[in-house]
Amino acid sequence: MPYSPASGLPRRRGMGLLDLPTIVDVALGIARTDGMSALSMRRIADELGRSPMALYRHVADRQSLVLAMLDTVAARIEIPAPVEDPRSEITVLMHAVHTAAQYEPWIVTALAQEGLASPRIVPVIDRILAAFGRSGLQGAAALSANMLLWEFAYGELLTSHQRRPGSWGRAMMRGSDPERFPALHAAIREADRAPGEPQPELFGPHLQTVLDGLLGPTPETGEPR
Repeated sequence: MPYSPASGLPRRRGMGLLDLPTIVDVALGIARTDGMSALSMRRIADELGRSPMALYRHVADRQSLVLAMLDTVAARIEIPAPVEDPRSEITVLMHAVHTAAQYEPWIVTALAQEGLASPRIVPVIDRILAAFGRSGLQGAAALSANMLLWEFAYGELLTSHQRRPGSWGRAMMRGSDPERFPALHAAIREADRAPGEPQPELFGPHLQTVLDGLLGPTPETGEPR
């Protein structure tokens, strides 16, 4: 079941059962609301009403905890059945990853800055590389294409949170001087939606734009999809 924002708030638990899933659950809540810089064994212990030493009976250190957090998110990926067409295969796999990770922007910090990753993602990467291979990309070219695909996914994960109403970045751009930045404000006016109208889903269209560059136009129409 995908994580939803309402379930991600850290909360003080008191003296209940202490085990690794409970520790990871609290750690995820802290990372979602306050970011990875706020994640510490002491902060988790405070949320649980325990001493930090009690946590070390279940998890060796902070790095082991972050790996367990990544494993928890990766375990939510509902890996789809294989698809022979390379573009379709990559599309369904990346959508599955996006569904599991879309409310977890802290993942980018864990992967990019802390250099950690869950081994549970390896089957997805292997299938993506196989799909690139069927499209004609082999070896270093396939690895480069795979890297670019994940860089897009990480960037989208971060910017999707910045696009939300009330975000600091969104307010900063809208509050800038329209005379100094006319192109920016023209684009904002064109993209503005009526009050209450939901924001469009952009991951899918943006993914197809990336795949247009990596795989070229679709064979059925000769046009980018």
